[in-house]
Amino acid sequence: MKVLVYPTDSWAGGLLRMIGPGEALRRAGHDVTVVKQADRRVMLHMRGEEVVKVDTEADVVVFQRITNSRLAQAVSVLRRQGTAVVVDVDDDLTSVHPSNPAWHGLHPRNEGRKLPGGTVSMSSWRNLNAACRAATLVTVSTKALLPVYAAHGRGVVLDNYLPSAYDDVPHVDSDIIGWPASLHSHPNDPEAVGAAVSRLVAEGARFEVRGDPAGCARAFGLAEEPEGGRIPLEQWPESVGRIGIGIAPLADTRFNRSKSRLKPLEMCAAGVPWVASPRPEYARLHAAGAGILADRPRTWYRELKRLRESPALREELSQAGRAVAAANRLEDHSYRWIEAWEKAYELQRGVRTPSVIGV
Repeated sequence: MKVLVYPTDSWAGGLLRMIGPGEALRRAGHDVTVVKQADRRVMLHMRGEEVVKVDTEADVVVFQRITNSRLAQAVSVLRRQGTAVVVDVDDDLTSVHPSNPAWHGLHPRNEGRKLPGGTVSMSSWRNLNAACRAATLVTVSTKALLPVYAAHGRGVVLDNYLPSAYDDVPHVDSDIIGWPASLHSHPNDPEAVGAAVSRLVAEGARFEVRGDPAGCARAFGLAEEPEGGRIPLEQWPESVGRIGIGIAPLADTRFNRSKSRLKPLEMCAAGVPWVASPRPEYARLHAAGAGILADRPRTWYRELKRLRESPALREELSQAGRAVAAANRLEDHSYRWIEAWEKAYELQRGVRTPSVIGV
């Protein structure tokens, strides 16, 4: 079975869900080729605006988050040509917050509009929905995404796991509170902590951001922007490890209820004790033995204060988190991807198979 994997990017989503598993499977001897975005050349044959043929020699083609209208058309064409198509999705793009820059680029009303430079937008979340309906199989990062993108029953949940870059990340204990995120992609999530962070800062706590700190002063109720800055991808695990106490707030929204456990799992791997909102995947990670959950501002304040005042508690949660992370290494779970792709191959050939596969 020959598999071609087309990640959308080389950042977290592309790395964890496409590049990492694909490369691990290739090293294990499977016929898997990862075509990174800069090298991607999907040859589409057009008749006007209609895709009529797609050149490929693969048995299975794996796409990530198809939002382009022509690629969405290509899914059905590939299937008619006998090629199985898997579409991977790791967020509910139909419910992105309007303040998130992705909302403007993906809203269907903006498709067809001219972009800076004179090009025309061909992307929207509506194209992703169509691609998933037509796909042989849809893979998602959480169970909550199955009814959104795999209501037809051809869905598989593949959790997010951590690549080897997170092995043995150093961590130095401190009472510094840190948020490994940026406001542009989490526009309303600081609301979950209320005044907890600002109260602690007023009491002498130090608060930092791993990412762009712009807007965080207002979002967290601080007098000035916290220390922070953009972090290159290769330096991200180490930068997370420099946090003393991590926070992972998520507002209670439809988008966040389908978010994966990646943020607190990264902190687990770096030995960072954390407090997080009780969204489904964060709660599942906590149930495995990691972190602390906080459902209201006063709980956020109490638990963060408790961690600041107790090096012993920080060490206990650090060790527990590392143990959870050790059971969630990507190399150890890459077999789940080839199982899903083999299932797509069987479905395309008409082999009877269960409709929905669990985690």
